[in-house]
Amino acid sequence: MNSRVVRTRLPVRVLAAAFLLGLFLIGFLVLAIWQSGSAIEKARMTGRVVAKEFIPAPEQQVTIDRKGALSAGESSGEYILTVEVATDDKRTKKPYDVWVNKKRYEAVKIGDAFDVGPYLVRE
Repeated sequence: MNSRVVRTRLPVRVLAAAFLLGLFLIGFLVLAIWQSGSAIEKARMTGRVVAKEFIPAPEQQVTIDRKGALSAGESSGEYILTVEVATDDKRTKKPYDVWVNKKRYEAVKIGDAFDVGPYLVRE
């Protein structure tokens, strides 16, 4: 018995196209990861606290945590910090109103550095 092994030959054009496609996809992934990091860096704005404001508005609040559990509590009002952040040209400063909880509000003093990035802000 004569056993033969049949091998198909891939054209060079198919190999080159597969290689270029793989290289393009890897390049696209690297670029996407690099660009997503720059957006996060832009979102991180640090400035100085220039004012603190408390608006009394006592109310009952019901919150849902990440696991879906409900909890109820009392809120005495809104705690707002005004933070001035230098713009890209470094000559002007832009004020941001940042809503924080009572614990953070009491820990921060006027003149302290404050990172605005992770909080909800209103310009």
